[in-house]
Amino acid sequence: MAGVQDIRRRIRSVKNTQQVTKAMKMISAVKLRKSQERLVSLRPYATKLLQVVQNVVSQMQQGETTPMTPLIQAFLAPREEKRLRVVVVAGDKGLCGGFNANLLKLADALFRERREEILQLDVVGKRAADWARKQGLKTTREYIATPLPGLAKVANELATEAIRQYVADEIDALYVVYNFFTSPMNQTPTALKVFPMALENRAETDQEEVPYLLEPDPVTVLEALLPQFVETELSRCLLESSASEHAARMSAMDKASTNAAEMIDRLTLHMNKLRQASITNQIIEIVSGANA
Repeated sequence: MAGVQDIRRRIRSVKNTQQVTKAMKMISAVKLRKSQERLVSLRPYATKLLQVVQNVVSQMQQGETTPMTPLIQAFLAPREEKRLRVVVVAGDKGLCGGFNANLLKLADALFRERREEILQLDVVGKRAADWARKQGLKTTREYIATPLPGLAKVANELATEAIRQYVADEIDALYVVYNFFTSPMNQTPTALKVFPMALENRAETDQEEVPYLLEPDPVTVLEALLPQFVETELSRCLLESSASEHAARMSAMDKASTNAAEMIDRLTLHMNKLRQASITNQIIEIVSGANA
């Protein structure tokens, strides 16, 4: 019966683990719904903001030459990318499948290819900070365990500093490495260049261009739109990563709960076989003793 007792203890252990994975799945599902609601609300705004920026730039290029501010001159005259600022957005915790591993693999590839060009590194998430220390990389800013409402502040700080550096000719481009949220079952590691924007290429995709009445003038409007566009793109990337992390963890915990249930069934079947074999042996012994 020692074997049966061992199996019973193992079944109890697996059941306790299953309770934990089920609870984590439910928590991740709640967090995913909150992150996804914010992301779904922000995506149309970010898309429309890009269209407006494209339209304003198009009107400026077609209209009369007007004095431009340093910010607009910098964004409309991209430089050769020799000094990059990179933001790596990962999770704060594990137990989310390949979410962090796949993202950091992409970050590794980017740093191997352009390590000499990367001037500054910002990390969001404990796993990204651990990865930077492991690689011997010095970070400019670290954001650990940031709650969902605090992501807007993080985006504002990163956008403000990056724009200031770009206008001051301290960096040539800003990249964000994050997980794009496609669906609760699919997240895609992505390296996005936030600025300088390829406005001419993107504008070609628009079939119809709505004429805007710009007051007081296109330069003033674009001066206000560009910082908002950069901050919005960073906010979207952070929300994409947040939703992807919770979706990956929910999926991983669901698989873990299913595997635990299958293991419990196999252990229970094995235990019943051992008990049946033991009872059969006892009956044989009793019958043999009675016949003797």
